[in-house]
Amino acid sequence: MKRRDDEKLHLEREAISIFVNIYNRNHPVKQRLLYQQEKPDAVLQNAKRQKLGLEVTHLFFGSEEAKMLFGRSQETSCSLESLDVLVEELNKRIARKEQKINGYSHDYPVALLIRNASPVFGMSNILAVKDRIRKPQPYFTHTWFLSRDGSEEWLLKDLNDLIAADEGVN
Repeated sequence: MKRRDDEKLHLEREAISIFVNIYNRNHPVKQRLLYQQEKPDAVLQNAKRQKLGLEVTHLFFGSEEAKMLFGRSQETSCSLESLDVLVEELNKRIARKEQKINGYSHDYPVALLIRNASPVFGMSNILAVKDRIRKPQPYFTHTWFLSRDGSEEWLLKDLNDLIAADEGVN
């Protein structure tokens, strides 16, 4: 159990680091990791000393893909590698995190960071099906989606903005 907790903490810290780097390149008020904890996973602080909770989750097709990526599976491929399955899993993650937010500290606002861990689908795939993504409820200030897209570079989009923009067009 200790090994899993260490891996989870490492994955969260890596996702937070990537998020902070991209966020700070694109926003005038910079963020930094203040500390990691449970519920939410991290607390950031901006240059104005305002705190923001950050709940982190990783998007996989399912538990078998997660085990494969961590080297804990004898399987060599996932049979359900489809964009439909990924979107379904994304929608489940959003709903699950929204259900859990009541147990979080409410001393500061909380944002959700979803890191796409799938090596098969990237940001352009998600953008192509944004109309099928569950609209996040306003429990989180932002629902950030972090993903690669065919290169080593990470991209960051706020799902709230993507879905709102799509709704404005229709």
